[in-house]
Amino acid sequence: MLSVVRNAIKNPIFVVIIGLMIVSFALWGVNDIFQAPGTAVTTVGNERVTVYELSRDFDRAVQREREENPSYTQEQARADGLGDTVLNQLVLDAMLRSQARSLGISASNAAVRNEIIGFEAFVDPITGGFDRLGYQNYLASAGQRENQFEEEIRNDIVLRQLTEGLFDGIRQPDVYRTILTRYLSETRDLEALIISPSAAGEIGEPTDEQLQTTIDENPQFFTTPARRGFTIMRLRIEDYLGNVTVDETQIAEQYEYELEVGAIGTPATRTYTQISFDNESAAREAAERLGNDEDPAAIAADLGGNPPSRQEDRQSYQVPDEQVRDALFEMAAGDTIAVETRFGSWFAIVVEAAQDDDIPTLEERSAEIRDELARAAAEDALYADLGAYEEARGSGFNIEESALAADLPYAVYQPVDNQGRDDDGRFAFVFFQEQDVLEAIFASPTLIDGELTEYGDGNFFAARVDVVEEPRVRTLEEARDDAETVWRLQEIDSRLEALANEVVELVESGQTLDAIAAANPDFRVEQASLRRDQTADNFSRQVVSLAFGLDVGEMEATRTGSGRSHMVLRVNAARDGEIPQPEVLAQVEDFLNQGYRRDIDSSLVSALYREFDYDGSAVNVQLRDQALGVVDPNAIQ
Repeated sequence: MLSVVRNAIKNPIFVVIIGLMIVSFALWGVNDIFQAPGTAVTTVGNERVTVYELSRDFDRAVQREREENPSYTQEQARADGLGDTVLNQLVLDAMLRSQARSLGISASNAAVRNEIIGFEAFVDPITGGFDRLGYQNYLASAGQRENQFEEEIRNDIVLRQLTEGLFDGIRQPDVYRTILTRYLSETRDLEALIISPSAAGEIGEPTDEQLQTTIDENPQFFTTPARRGFTIMRLRIEDYLGNVTVDETQIAEQYEYELEVGAIGTPATRTYTQISFDNESAAREAAERLGNDEDPAAIAADLGGNPPSRQEDRQSYQVPDEQVRDALFEMAAGDTIAVETRFGSWFAIVVEAAQDDDIPTLEERSAEIRDELARAAAEDALYADLGAYEEARGSGFNIEESALAADLPYAVYQPVDNQGRDDDGRFAFVFFQEQDVLEAIFASPTLIDGELTEYGDGNFFAARVDVVEEPRVRTLEEARDDAETVWRLQEIDSRLEALANEVVELVESGQTLDAIAAANPDFRVEQASLRRDQTADNFSRQVVSLAFGLDVGEMEATRTGSGRSHMVLRVNAARDGEIPQPEVLAQVEDFLNQGYRRDIDSSLVSALYREFDYDGSAVNVQLRDQALGVVDPNAIQ
C-alpha cells in the first residue's frame, strides 16, 4: 500500500489532485471537509443534517435491528421506513441544537474531554487511566475521525443540557399514583384446563386436494425467496496474508526505527527545577539547600543565581545540554545535584518527579511488527492485482476476462437468496458472513458488470448478476412434505379448538373443570395467582393479559403460551394488592414518568416544527438517497 502511494506521488496528475485538495482545505478548513455546504441533506435554522450523519445513524439503526434479526438488510430497513425515522430524529436534534445555541447553551472542550475519558470502553484496565490506543481503535472500527466523534459528543452534551431541564421537578398527582398502584397490584386467581396435543387422536393421511388447499390458503409457508445467480471476482486481504513471509531482519529494522522516532512505549521523563550560577560553589550550596526543600526563588536571590526555571515532563531529547541530560536522567525523585554545563556555567537541580522509560523489547514487539509488515506487504500485492484488473477492465473486458488477464480467480454462483442459501437450503461459500456483498448483489441491476467495491477490512469485489429468480409459490410436488406437516399441525389445532369449546359447554352445563379432566387422560387442571406482570408455566404473558380482561367467573378458550396445547381459562377471583411490593412501586413511578415524558416530548416536537416552519420539503432527495444507499432513485418517493 505504501509503495503504491509513493509511486503515485511521482505522477504529475496526482500532484494536481493534491493541489486541488489543498485548495479545498483552504476554502472549507480541514475539520469541515466533510461538512461542506453540498453535503446538507436538509437545513434547520442554522443547523445542517449532513450526508455523513444520516448515513452513520442509518447504519447504526440497521445494526441494532440485526441484533434481533441477523438477516435484516438495508433494503428491508428502507422498505420499513427506518431511513425516514432516522432522518426525522436528526432533524429534531438539529432543531434542538439551534434552540440551544440561541439560548447560549454550549459544551466546552473540557466537557467533551471529560465525557470521552469517562467512557468505560476507553479506560485502561491496568492503569485505570485513559486508553488512547483503545480510543483510536474504536474510532477506526467505527470509521470515524476524532473531530467527528468529538463533535457528536459535543452535540449530545448540548442536547442533554437543554432537554433534561424540561423534566426536572416533575411531580405527578397522588391520585394517579394511587389508582395506578391498585391497578398494578391487583391479583387474580386463575384456573385452566389444559388440553394436550395427544387429545387430537390419530391423524390420517391427507388427500392431494387437502394439501393443495393448505398451500393455497397459506402461501407464506411455501413461497421461495428471491434468488440471484452471479459472477464475482473477490480479492480478500486474508488470502494474500497467507503468501507473505516476513524475515527477522525486517522485524529488527522496523523495531529500531520505532525506537529512533519514539513510536513505541513510554519514554523516560523528568520534572525538575534548575537555577543557573556562574560558579561551582554557589551551585553546590544551592543544590544542598534545594535538598532541604527551601524555596528556589529565595535560594537564587541569596546566592546570586538566575531566576529558577521549572521544566515539566521533559524527555531526554528536550534537554539540550548533554552533560546536564546525562546527570538528570540518572537521578530519582527528590535527588539534587550541582552540574557543570558544556559552556562552563553551573546548574543546581532538584528532581521533583521521575518517570523511567517503559519500552517493549524486540521479543515483545516481534509478533505485532510481523503482523504489521505482513499486512503492508499483503496490501501492496493486493493493490498491484487491483491495478492489473482495472487496467484490463479499462480495455473493455468483462469481469471474467479481466480476472483472467490479471491472473485472478473468479467464481460463478447458481442462484442463492439474500442469506446465501441455495434452493436446497445450503449456504454457498462464505456469503452468510459477508452480508455486505450479498446486499450489493441484491441491489444491483441485471447483466451489468459492477465496479470494484471495497468491503470489510481492505477486501474488494466486483460482481455481475446473471440470473434473477423472483419469489413464487412452490407446486404441490415440490412442497408435498412441508404441506403435509402444515396440514397435520392445522388439523391437530382444529381438533383441540373443538375440544376446548366442548369443555366450555360442559362447564356451562354445570360440570367442574376437575371432573372433566378426571374423565380424560389428555386433560389436566392448573392454577395460579398472578399480577398483571407475572407469568407461570402455561400462563404466558398473552394468557395473563387475556385473564385480566375477563370478569370473575368468565371463561375463554385459547392457546397456551407454547401454542401447541389449548386451554379453557377461567378467572375465579380478583383481589386488590395488600402492601404494594417494591417492584410494583418502581413500575408505578416508571410508568408515570414515561407517560409525562411522552406528553412533554409530543408537545415539544409540535412546538419545534411550528417554530421552524418545517414540513420536510427542504430535504435534498438525491443526497438523502445517497446516504441511505438507494441504488434506484425511484425506490424512495
